[in-house]
Amino acid sequence: MQQLEAFYESTPKPVGFTERKMSLPSHSFNLFGPPHCGKTWLVLDYLARIPKQRHLYIDMDDLRINKDSLVREMNLFIEANGIETVVIDHYDGSFAPPLCRQSILVTQAQLDDTPVMPALELRTLDFEEYLAFEKRHVHLEHSFSLYLRTGSLPAMASVHESLLTRQLHSHIRAIFPTQSEQLLFRHLSRFLGKPVTAHQLYTAIKKEYKISKDWLYKTLREWEARRIVGWVEKHNQPKAARRLLIYDFALPASLYFEKSLMGQLYSIAAIKIRQCCPQATFTDKIDFFMPATRHAILLSPFANPESSAAKIAKLVNEIDVLGIRQITILTIANAFEFMFEEIEVKAVPFYAWMVGE
Repeated sequence: MQQLEAFYESTPKPVGFTERKMSLPSHSFNLFGPPHCGKTWLVLDYLARIPKQRHLYIDMDDLRINKDSLVREMNLFIEANGIETVVIDHYDGSFAPPLCRQSILVTQAQLDDTPVMPALELRTLDFEEYLAFEKRHVHLEHSFSLYLRTGSLPAMASVHESLLTRQLHSHIRAIFPTQSEQLLFRHLSRFLGKPVTAHQLYTAIKKEYKISKDWLYKTLREWEARRIVGWVEKHNQPKAARRLLIYDFALPASLYFEKSLMGQLYSIAAIKIRQCCPQATFTDKIDFFMPATRHAILLSPFANPESSAAKIAKLVNEIDVLGIRQITILTIANAFEFMFEEIEVKAVPFYAWMVGE
C-alpha cells in the first residue's frame, strides 16, 4: 500500500486558488469538463477544507502508479484509515468508485448521470470569472480586450502577452498529442462560429491530407463528449449545418496569423447565452435566438444607430415568424437604443453585456 500511503500523506495544495462560480456539494458526484478548465484546482480547494486524515486524493495520471495494485488495495486502505472523502482525478471508468461516504470522480467526458453519482459540469472562465483571475485590469473595456487575446483557460489569465502564443500552443500539444488530432483541430479552427457539417470538414481536409472519414467522425464525437467542441443548431432545422463552438476561443486564434474576430466573439457570446439558455438557436439572419423569451441577439462589432436601424428593417419577416419581442446588438464599444415598431432594440458593448444580468 506504499503508493496509497504516499497519496494520503501529500495532497497537493491549491496555491493561489481563485474562487469559481461553482461550489462543490458534500455528496458523491462526477465533476467533468474540458481539458485545463480548472477541475483539479477546484477539488483540491474543496479538500483543503476537510481534515487531512479524512480525505484521499488520487491522480490516475501519476506515472508512478501501479494501477492494478492500487485498485485492489484502495477500499481496504480507505476503511483502515477511516477516510470519508476520496477524489479520483483523471478517472477512466475502468474500475468501480471507491467505497466511502463521498466519492468525487474527475473526468473530461461525463459519466452516466445517476442519483447515486450526479454529474456537475465545470466550464472555462466566463468574463466575470476572468476578471477575478486577471489582476491587471483597470477598465472593463481593457480587460475584455485581454480576455479576447488570452482566452478562457484559467492558467492563461496571468500569462504575459509576449508569451501568449507559446503558452497556447503548449496547451494545444497537450490536449491533442497526435499529429492527426492537431491537424484536425487546426482545420476546425477555420470554422469557428460558422455553420459546418462533419462531411464538409472531411471534404475540406482530404484535399490536403489523407484522412479516414471514420476516424474524423469518431474523433469529433469524442471531442464533443469531452466538451472540446460544441454546436449551436439552426432554428427548427436540426439536420442543417450547425455553428461550431470550440471551448476556448483563443486556442484556434493562435493557429493563424490572421484573426477571426467574428468567430471569437461568437464563441464568447455563446459562453454566456448557453449558461441561461442551452436551447439557443440561430437563423440565417440572427446569431442567437432564445425561444423561451423570444429574444434575438445580433453580433455587430462596429454598429451605429443608422446601420443598425437598416439591419433591423431587413429582419421584418424573421421578427414576425419567430415572434421576436426583444433585440440586443453586441458591439465592441458603442451603446445606444431605439424602438422598431413595438420592439426594443438595445446595443450594448460586449464587456458591459458580459457582466450584466
